[in-house]
Amino acid sequence: MASLAKIATKIKDLAAAKAPVKTGNLKRRIADFNRPSGMVKETKTKDGTSIEFSLDVSPPGAEYGKFWNDPTVSKTVRKGKTKNVPKAINFAQKAYDDPSVQKMIDDYVKTIQEDIADQIVKALNDLDR
Repeated sequence: MASLAKIATKIKDLAAAKAPVKTGNLKRRIADFNRPSGMVKETKTKDGTSIEFSLDVSPPGAEYGKFWNDPTVSKTVRKGKTKNVPKAINFAQKAYDDPSVQKMIDDYVKTIQEDIADQIVKALNDLDR
């Protein structure tokens, strides 16, 4: 099973890969700045556990990344009137939506479900003794 840190790393790596090519150091800054320990937030509530992945798309030194990840911010980006490839827009969402990331998340959730089911069966077996 992939850990949450491995899932966060995969998202970061894909986002850096999917970021626009001709934007200077955006790819490198995204890869260097985002760390799994800061990208994963696990919150326990009365209803269960929530896991959130966050990726800084405009890290220090590459603040313009926000214009590429949110095309509504810039008309130039939105209309594709730049040297960059328009399909690079929303690169963080494209990284998250990547089938390999979704499979890792699905496998993680399935493993947690199996662990919980095993714990319940063990607890029930212990009651029968």
